[in-house]
Amino acid sequence: MSQRLLLLLALLFILAACGKEDAASGDVPGFVQLQSQVFEPGCAMSACHGGDSGIAGLTFADAQTAYDQLVNVPPVNGPARSDGMLRVTPGDVDASFLWTKLTMGSHHLGHSGYGAAMPMSTSTAPGPDSLDAVERWIEGGAPFDGADVEADTQDVQDFENYVECDAEDEAGLRECLGPEPDPNQALRIYSPKLVIPPNSDTTLCSYLDFHAPEEILLTATRGQQMSGGHHTAVFVASSPQNDFEPSDCGDAEMQNFRFVAAAGGGGGLDAEMPDGVALRIQQGQQIVLQSHYINTTDEPMAVMDSVDIEFSTDSDPIIADPFAMLDGGFEVPPGAEDFERVSECTADEDMDIYMLLGHTHENGVLFTFELLRDGEEPELLYHAVDGRLLRNSPEIKLYDTPLSINAGDSFRMTCAWDNPHDHALTWPEEMCVGLMYYGPGRGWLTCEAEDEFPRELGGGDAEGCADPTDEGNDVGVGRFCSSTECQDNGDANICLAAINPASNFCSFLGCETDDQCGEGASCVVESAGSACVPDKCL
Repeated sequence: MSQRLLLLLALLFILAACGKEDAASGDVPGFVQLQSQVFEPGCAMSACHGGDSGIAGLTFADAQTAYDQLVNVPPVNGPARSDGMLRVTPGDVDASFLWTKLTMGSHHLGHSGYGAAMPMSTSTAPGPDSLDAVERWIEGGAPFDGADVEADTQDVQDFENYVECDAEDEAGLRECLGPEPDPNQALRIYSPKLVIPPNSDTTLCSYLDFHAPEEILLTATRGQQMSGGHHTAVFVASSPQNDFEPSDCGDAEMQNFRFVAAAGGGGGLDAEMPDGVALRIQQGQQIVLQSHYINTTDEPMAVMDSVDIEFSTDSDPIIADPFAMLDGGFEVPPGAEDFERVSECTADEDMDIYMLLGHTHENGVLFTFELLRDGEEPELLYHAVDGRLLRNSPEIKLYDTPLSINAGDSFRMTCAWDNPHDHALTWPEEMCVGLMYYGPGRGWLTCEAEDEFPRELGGGDAEGCADPTDEGNDVGVGRFCSSTECQDNGDANICLAAINPASNFCSFLGCETDDQCGEGASCVVESAGSACVPDKCL
């Protein structure tokens, strides 16, 4: 990576010099002028592209830095890179990702995999004169200095991204989200009222007071957000909670969630499965809603999200279940740069892939996911280089035509990190996960770095180790269960049978020591997390 960066810097130095010469004549706007009139006012906030390192490694804190990070530089967005775009391609607006993000609507951006429309503003966006100046700057060769510009703005509420709402109370916010769908066709879920701090990039998670009364087979999720929303995502909780107040989505919370689908907002893409395919939420599972917002104003704002979960109408759909490929055995030394890990996993059965996303945390500098078929060149399925985006809002790749995998095909996942800290980075402070939905589903599959083939964590015909007469120990660990019987069982309020049918007992996740698990139970730690297990089941 360092060699590529050196080449890019050398190229940028040459191009920047050429741009300054070109600006000596004519009326081509210059980046210096655009920076002060267009980009700095609308983009250089701490919540977006401000400070020393903005979102996606692009900051408008000063003109020279922004110019060097824009002109002839590949975007971090994987689909845009694959399409041959640069952030700014001098002389070609159609090949300039900056122009695409400023002018293409969120619906088209989402279906192209290009992320959110820019700016993620809650007030104004560049107006016609400003956009004309940006277009003339790119077509004119993208000079560093040039003619002055006449900047203007337009109300961001004119765009398709958001639901407009001036309400401050929960009832008023909910009313802004419009009438609910036919309950026979869809289930609408709402977040609580959310308060987004000023000048912040905020991701909140809300446990909802809703447990699926029966198995839900769903074919689509369609979300709505208010000004500044980037995406909303539906999860289910492994361990149910009774605290329904929204909170920051930290490492502990995210380990307790299982992704269902993302939807809506400026950067969200409504999830829709192909005909005849359905996702499922199991009976008794608690729904969690994740809400990502960027508030670029100086005032807090009250918002609310909604998601319509559309039911499958197929009498016998193909069930798509999650398949997580993960590497949790790494240790990134303090001060390391481009520390890389590679893992592979071989499919043991034929399957179709319907969705793929990658995940690291903010120290990630590379995530790739490749398909390896015998006798063929590796096929790159996913590429990302920005850990901050991978943590909060990764690209979600949906396959309208499923990706067919044959038994014996392999997946190769590569993660790399920089570690600026004085301590080693390990799981879960950092992560390396590729999450897929596959079908026909036979339950949750995981494949860790030491696994050659996927392991089945749900479904199947495994015989449970607990007996119906088992009442559990002093903290409730080990009580017999089959689905939801642990909700009134103190801390041990999750039935692990929902994860693995052989683990038909109540437990809790996130233990650190055996003492926490009570008498006759031990804390079992794996790279994906930890849980208390009765000694008889070890």
